Amino acid sequence: MREHLEAIDIDGRTLRVSVREPLEVELHVLALATALRVFERYPVFDELTLGDGVTETRLTRQEIERLLGADGWGAIRERGRWRQTLARIVQTYSVAMRGEEGVR
Repeated sequence: MREHLEAIDIDGRTLRVSVREPLEVELHVLALATALRVFERYPVFDELTLGDGVTETRLTRQEIERLLGADGWGAIRERGRWRQTLARIVQTYSVAMRGEEGVR
């Protein structure tokens, strides 16, 4: 990931991360994984924006907490559940995004 990192900017309680292509995963997947780590480790941040110069994904702490559901941050803190939790969140987020596209 570090080789793809272009810039990091802090604006109040928002962390903005710029990355460069080609990425090994889809931008929204990287944004979700980054948001999970950032929000879990740094409670001062309430919003993450990750972009590649063309596309941008904006996530809030509230959205991530909703995606975590009843398991909450405990699911992220348990090393053995990290991948499973991320996969579930990516799936839920992707379904929600497809639903929003259908409404437009």
